[in-house]
Amino acid sequence: TTDINEYHLHQKSPSKRQFELFNLKEYLLKNKKHSARPHSHSFYQLIWFHSDAGEHFVDFKSYDIKKNRLFFIAKNQVHYFEDRDDYQGVLLHFNESFLLQNERDIEIFIHYNLFNNLAAPYYEVPEHLIGDLTTYLHQIKEELKNVYAFGHQSILTNILKSFLITIERENRKSVPRESSQGNTLSILNFRKILELGFRKNWPVSRYASELNVSTKTLNNLIKSATGSTASKMINNRIILEAKRQLFHSNAFVNEIGFDLGFQDPSYFVKYFKKHVDLTPTEFRKSFS
Repeated sequence: TTDINEYHLHQKSPSKRQFELFNLKEYLLKNKKHSARPHSHSFYQLIWFHSDAGEHFVDFKSYDIKKNRLFFIAKNQVHYFEDRDDYQGVLLHFNESFLLQNERDIEIFIHYNLFNNLAAPYYEVPEHLIGDLTTYLHQIKEELKNVYAFGHQSILTNILKSFLITIERENRKSVPRESSQGNTLSILNFRKILELGFRKNWPVSRYASELNVSTKTLNNLIKSATGSTASKMINNRIILEAKRQLFHSNAFVNEIGFDLGFQDPSYFVKYFKKHVDLTPTEFRKSFS
């Protein structure tokens, strides 16, 4: 029932290098038809804007585009660009398989906040990091010329990791010290299970038992790491999915409710209105 296009990176050619670097302006001119419509990816995308130019839309929110604002678009996020020709910047696409060369590499996604940002999907590149990050991109461009050389993929992977680690290291300077690695791991495990359970209308206790902790422990953990509660995060995820389906599909409201685990259509309408201040139909009309 959904009209959101999902794009893939070399899905039918797994032997191809699962990484690409593009000039943002050239890429968008070539792919304007797709990029200016809401869509999602099965890969990760980094967009580093080099000029102030309009807005970028990620999951129903618009964000100003500023010079040196770096957007992290995670898998399955819905986003789109404004239809304009004056974008400046670079675009990086990669699949998990490109970064995860061994088991320890999973930390890139588990311990890093970059693609798990709760507040905003972007990072303001500070002045003192611009030189280092630009150097990494230059190294990537040079290495992309060595397609058949020994160790080509390993070198590219290591430069990309260095790029991400440099940002994460700087980012952590502003993250509260008390959020330990153990906490981060549990929070991200919770998010992982949330992706499995949010369509099934699980109560908080079910998520806690899936994580082998008590409901109280789970709530304390989430509160200390995010300032939110488990039930609020669950509600936010359900509402986000409902908005995505209302906006991007022609499915009936009761079908969407049923897909999200609501057996009673009128209860789904009340639930949505409680969290959004609009009924599902009003929300859908507000975009048309």
